[in-house]
Amino acid sequence: MVQAAGRFRELVAGRPWRRRRRAILAGTAIAALVVVAALVTAIFLPALQVHEVAVDGTGYVEEAEVRTIAAPRADGSVLLVPTGEIAEEVGALPGVASVDVERIWPDGVRVSITETTPIAVLTGLDGTSVVVGEDGQQLPAAAGEGETLVPLAVSSGSTDPEGAAAAMSEVLAEMPASLRGAVREVSASTTSDVSFELALEGGGTTTVVWGDARDAELKTEVVQALLGQPGSVIDVSSPVAPVTR
Repeated sequence: MVQAAGRFRELVAGRPWRRRRRAILAGTAIAALVVVAALVTAIFLPALQVHEVAVDGTGYVEEAEVRTIAAPRADGSVLLVPTGEIAEEVGALPGVASVDVERIWPDGVRVSITETTPIAVLTGLDGTSVVVGEDGQQLPAAAGEGETLVPLAVSSGSTDPEGAAAAMSEVLAEMPASLRGAVREVSASTTSDVSFELALEGGGTTTVVWGDARDAELKTEVVQALLGQPGSVIDVSSPVAPVTR
């Protein structure tokens, strides 16, 4: 009798907890369904459908190109706009240095871009010219309009014009602005014989034999240290053993 009474008390004591657990689980499920229903309803709300795609920051980059990428992906609820995908694809356009895509509540999307700064114009052996950006990449022709660009020229007789062009672009792109602003012309026939004319503060120019694109920071320091020395040529192709003549 004592054992039976004990088992009965255990069963009776356990039932309220089981009832509470079932109530908690049922309440959680109902709350989840309410949230899902609210989200589904919000997605289809007319007030949250994208009605405007704004594009900011375009100069030489064509706004129409940006819209061609952004508009189809911004069709529908502002809640579902894939901002990351849009930013990635717009960022791949030539001349786009960075891009930010944001939702403008309740019914808009804004794509804001920063364009790459053009720094040079490269002329190949065939006489064609392309604009080069501060990242060393080719930019749309419109990027050069109204800009003062450093001329880059592949030397005649070059056996590696593409390598020479890439080396010049890289050298100028990695050069600090303080030195780049004084560069008047860059030339090369290979990846390892880049040279340029540097304007001097007191007038006149000096020729800098830069060599390849390596050690840009060290070469810059050496050039700046030797600018006051006699001679019209500074050779820093080997920056640990520079030569003036």
